[in-house]
Amino acid sequence: MKLLPFYDVNGIFIDAYFLDKISKPYLRILLVRSDVSPIESNGNGLQPIPLPKVIELLKEGYESLKQLKEKERLDTTDYLLSILYNSGYYFKKREKEITLSSLARIYGLAYKMVLEKLQTTFPNVNLRFVRISVFDNKIMINDKEDPTYTNLFNSDTNFKKAILDSLSEL
Repeated sequence: MKLLPFYDVNGIFIDAYFLDKISKPYLRILLVRSDVSPIESNGNGLQPIPLPKVIELLKEGYESLKQLKEKERLDTTDYLLSILYNSGYYFKKREKEITLSSLARIYGLAYKMVLEKLQTTFPNVNLRFVRISVFDNKIMINDKEDPTYTNLFNSDTNFKKAILDSLSEL
């Protein structure tokens, strides 16, 4: 078990270790959360990424998301076609694109909020820690399964390797 560092930006907690270990930069926003219960550090914490680098990584993630949104976005033509044709059938065929478009919009709003908050708070940001461990291919944060980290652990080989490597360090 190790202590995972988070930057506390007025109740928004940003992972300060694994942020650069995710294969798809636009998914970095998933490592920003508000439901962290920090614990006291006993000196067994993983080395945090410096805050300016974290900000840079979040900006890169946001830019990556904007490029993805440009490629995958639905335009007015899509909505007009859905009116002219059977809209249920049309949207069923485009379900994946619609879901991706919706997620991209939500992620984009989250990135904007976090980057704005960082801009107004910087450099008054505190470093906090949580316990992280792996049990039965599940990531445990403060002894509770974390669905976001578990999902990334099981779907992203870079992220999985980074977690396993960091937990095996002495």
